[in-house]
Amino acid sequence: MSARRVALALGGGGARGLAHLGVLRALEEREFRIDAIAGCSMGGIVGALIGAGRRSEDIIRVLRGIKFRDILDFGALGGIIGGKGIEKLLREQLPERFEDLAIPLKVTAVDVQRGTLVVLGNGPLAPALRATSALPGILSPVEHLDRVLIDGGLLNNLPVDVVHSMSLAPVLAVDVGAPHNRALNFDQGNGLFGIFGKLRRREFRTLTVELFMKSFDIPQRFITETRLAMDPPAVLIRPALDIGFGVEDVHRLDEAVDLGYRAAEAALERWDPQEGQRP
Repeated sequence: MSARRVALALGGGGARGLAHLGVLRALEEREFRIDAIAGCSMGGIVGALIGAGRRSEDIIRVLRGIKFRDILDFGALGGIIGGKGIEKLLREQLPERFEDLAIPLKVTAVDVQRGTLVVLGNGPLAPALRATSALPGILSPVEHLDRVLIDGGLLNNLPVDVVHSMSLAPVLAVDVGAPHNRALNFDQGNGLFGIFGKLRRREFRTLTVELFMKSFDIPQRFITETRLAMDPPAVLIRPALDIGFGVEDVHRLDEAVDLGYRAAEAALERWDPQEGQRP
């Protein structure tokens, strides 16, 4: 097996997942060949674009041209955002089915009715990507393959175990989940007067989302650390995304890409694929 072959596990994290593109850029420069990809949420979407043969600069160019307000349908049942506009965009940019990808891909989702992890790797691609990124309360659940599915990050946000089952190549895992000390934007203070001030203004909606995301991050981080201890990758890349880098900060594309690139360069510089050393 060539020392330049790797498999990727790409974690979820909303706009933080844009850092995956910086990691991809570093791999392209070092001429690594990607054998297989497993992803969750934004990691699944980026993984699909990589699996379709898109280069990092091409993906970045496409993202720069997207007006996200135009693809978000608000007021959906089960979430603030419906996701139909997102699915339409995915259909325009990607093959119809998993089987049409040049690189094998699997993504994680959660079956709401059964409370179980679901790994999707065949059939229609766009609805599966909607499902893996359907953050509960934010994006509406997805009815797919006779299941009601939501974001896989609830149970497996960094699917190292999944990609290990797909390839014998060394696994590079990219963790873009929020850090333990994710900040909340209580700019008016967190006392009663500060909260009442929020209630009277539009900022309250932002605060509500931030509180929800914090409550989502805590168990997700615990599950990720537990899974990594049980099934570690050859290389773990954690871009230095600051605690203020939110899941919605898509306008910080260039910053996220740069941080992903730097983290990948540092990790790959310390890793010897032939000796199997971990940085």
